[in-house]
Amino acid sequence: MRARQRDLGSPEAFFGFYRDVCRQLGSAADYGLAARGLAARLARENVRWAEVYVSPAVVEKLGLDWFDVREALERAFAEHEAKGRGRVRVLLDFVRHWGPAGASRVLDLQAARPWRRVVGFGLGGDETVFAARDFAEAFRRGRRAGLLPVVHAGEWAGPESVADALRYLKPARIAHGIRAVEDPALLKTLGRAGIVCDVCPTSNLRTGAVASGAEHPLLRMLRAGVSVTLSTDDPGVFGTTLFGEFRRAASWGATGAELSRCAAVARQAAARTRSYSAT
Repeated sequence: MRARQRDLGSPEAFFGFYRDVCRQLGSAADYGLAARGLAARLARENVRWAEVYVSPAVVEKLGLDWFDVREALERAFAEHEAKGRGRVRVLLDFVRHWGPAGASRVLDLQAARPWRRVVGFGLGGDETVFAARDFAEAFRRGRRAGLLPVVHAGEWAGPESVADALRYLKPARIAHGIRAVEDPALLKTLGRAGIVCDVCPTSNLRTGAVASGAEHPLLRMLRAGVSVTLSTDDPGVFGTTLFGEFRRAASWGATGAELSRCAAVARQAAARTRSYSAT
């Protein structure tokens, strides 16, 4: 497994590896163990506010009961918070390549038995499968439920992926968004609109979203006025930490002021999550 982790370099390799990692989770107790491991990582890094993606669709694909898994996760996150180590909130993941019906199923589960820890939802998975507009109704429904909308876009697909997400899904944040640098007008739109892009440098390199040896778009985004956070994506999969992402950005030439701005944007984004209401 570790050898495969080192050999990621394409979307196909990443999704195959991710699928095999998920298959190691054979029970609600396994999910609880993973959640406690994540909580320990957050405590070590003194992360005071974490937004964690959880995928009910993956849970059900594994043949597990979502509500059993949810309870195991809740116990782990509540224990972390009871120790005063920071807050954990959940973004429910719509797996894009399972289509809009899968997204509706996730919202059905949340509506049936609301999980108070849930603050938003995200459209993850393979962004080259299903158009953004196919999820427009699911996003309207999620916003009506008071959940903050996030979209994975502009990771492997081009700038049109970001543009379509903005047009049809109206997210508060874009996960990745790095391909927007290929369209100067789009980059300006992101900056003017204040759309936050959660950029994941290590992930982008490990999955081949940015070719080995190529210049990562991060600095161009920052210097074009785009609001950027530095994020870890799947820290266990990619063997990274939040501190590591800041160190990597600094090694590429990000200034202290730019890194401070990333941290400030993250605080502002967290505040928006806490106060979000659909408009």
